[in-house]
Amino acid sequence: MRGRMALLLGLAMLPAGAIAMQVGLNAVNAREAAYEEQLGRRALQSISVERSAIDEVREMLRVLSTTPALQQIETVDCRTWLGEVVERYPYVAAISISQDDGTILCSVPHVPRNYQAPITPLRQRALARDAFTIGYVDRGALTGQPILGAFEPIRADGRRVGFVGASISLSHLRNVLDRSRALTGARSAIMDSEGRVVVQSAPQESDRDPVGLPSAEQVRDHLGPDPIFVSVENGSAVIVPLFAPDLYAVMSWPPERPNWQRWLALALTLIAPLVIWALAVAAGWFAIEVFVARPLSSLEGAARGYARGEDVADPPALRSAPEEIRSLRRTLAAMAKTLRGREARLVEALAEERALLREVHHRVKNNLQMVASLLNIQARSARDDSEAWGLARAHDRVQLLALVHQKIYSSGELRELRLDELAAEIARQLLQSRGASAKDINLVMQLDEARADVDRAVPLTFLIGEGVSMALDALADTGPVEMRLFVQQDADGMVRFAIDSDIDTERAGAPGPGARLIDAFARQLGATIGRDPERPFMHWVCVPPGATA
Repeated sequence: MRGRMALLLGLAMLPAGAIAMQVGLNAVNAREAAYEEQLGRRALQSISVERSAIDEVREMLRVLSTTPALQQIETVDCRTWLGEVVERYPYVAAISISQDDGTILCSVPHVPRNYQAPITPLRQRALARDAFTIGYVDRGALTGQPILGAFEPIRADGRRVGFVGASISLSHLRNVLDRSRALTGARSAIMDSEGRVVVQSAPQESDRDPVGLPSAEQVRDHLGPDPIFVSVENGSAVIVPLFAPDLYAVMSWPPERPNWQRWLALALTLIAPLVIWALAVAAGWFAIEVFVARPLSSLEGAARGYARGEDVADPPALRSAPEEIRSLRRTLAAMAKTLRGREARLVEALAEERALLREVHHRVKNNLQMVASLLNIQARSARDDSEAWGLARAHDRVQLLALVHQKIYSSGELRELRLDELAAEIARQLLQSRGASAKDINLVMQLDEARADVDRAVPLTFLIGEGVSMALDALADTGPVEMRLFVQQDADGMVRFAIDSDIDTERAGAPGPGARLIDAFARQLGATIGRDPERPFMHWVCVPPGATA
């Protein structure tokens, strides 16, 4: 914090320094831009001779390719005609008329008719482009020397029938570049789109540290229609399109002034504002440290003490702090005292509420047990078995309600219940209530840990209890039999329980009203029930998480 605040303060105090730095950088950049603009103009002026020569060759080839009688010329007449062209353009070392496959029909200098010239990359580009193409050839088919070759397609009836090609002498181009260097003092070269040097001016004896040319990678990375400036060894270079995208002219100049002078000027432009800025940052840091950072650190320590419930005395750093920080410390102390009092009252109120709620559940459980006892007495004095059976089932249901409330207050948990423990207690209690009629039933329980919130405890209890009760009624007096109870809870909160048995349906009676109660409680919980048609007393239930009663 200290460093950032000091930095911001220093920047706020030094707008003039930032402006001065920007003005200095702008001046340096403007000087560099003016120098590059001057070099660009000189480069464009110096390549006018090379460009005019290429334009002249292109125009000459275009005229030849569009001559209607070109394909009707006999070999002798063709050579005579082409010889006149070579005499008119002294920098043209050779000229030829050829087919697409390189077969030369007529040429100067002369080669046997139907001579097959090798397919060079330049001819391949001309075939693909189907337009005027110029480029460097390591070995000319007619001259046997490195040349600057050019091709123009010949068309008849709207289709290409061949090419007229010309070879420009590299010695002529070198003489042009030497004359240009004598005028501009720059090292000149012509390079193709691959970055290869086609021809370059001869070095001068006065060059102690000769300026270099751009590398092939620099040329390939800076191809375009506009002049581009790049740094080269001992100087700067400008790449100018001579005939884009095939040929580019390159001119390299030594630097306007030594590098150390350029770096010194840039350093002086930056150092003065930086020194002033550093002094301002140091002053701001000292002020922030003494009047803000140290008092705030002490205030933070006092706040941590208040959070732990301690009474903290004023640290020495706060005694000399600004009045605003001391006032904030007093406010924190008063707020901590108020919060401690409120926290104590909340803890006390929460304890009373939990105790009252547990007492409510305890009394409800006692009242339900009293009702269950009355129902049990009434069942014993019933006049027939049907009335006794109904009162006994009512006793079981009231007893299940009492069991739920007992679990709530005895567990100490007022939000959740262990559903697996509740299911086990329900099954055991209902099995004991059947007495001798269920003595041959072997209850097998497979219970995984499962939890349910208190709001769903009552419908879940009745759902499990009615299922177990209906199964016990069906299995009573059927002889030795095994009844299985399963309870589990998935990771996503889905509660699953099932009641199963290996009883044969022919040995059991029809399902009672418990099946309707099970369906009603399932709808209340949003649960899904599955039953086996051949064993209607056995079922499984899936209760989704978050379902409310």
